[in-house]
Amino acid sequence: MVTYIIARQLGGKPVITAGGEELGRLDDVIVDEKTGQFISIIVEPVAEGMPKVSYPKDKEGNLIIPYDSVNAVSKVVVVKT
Repeated sequence: MVTYIIARQLGGKPVITAGGEELGRLDDVIVDEKTGQFISIIVEPVAEGMPKVSYPKDKEGNLIIPYDSVNAVSKVVVVKT
């Protein structure tokens, strides 16, 4: 059975690494307008104690994580480190 995810349902979900460390909350999703495929997710980082990750940041300091780094989406979003 195919499960469809609506981008609106993703907003605010916690984002954690595959090792269980919290990175922050999902703030936005970048989507290819022609194909509808997710390109990346924008994560508002936790205030303190964020693990060291190599993802780039935008002007506001949010993490830009390529969607191919997303391992799973359920109550949380799990990403590779």
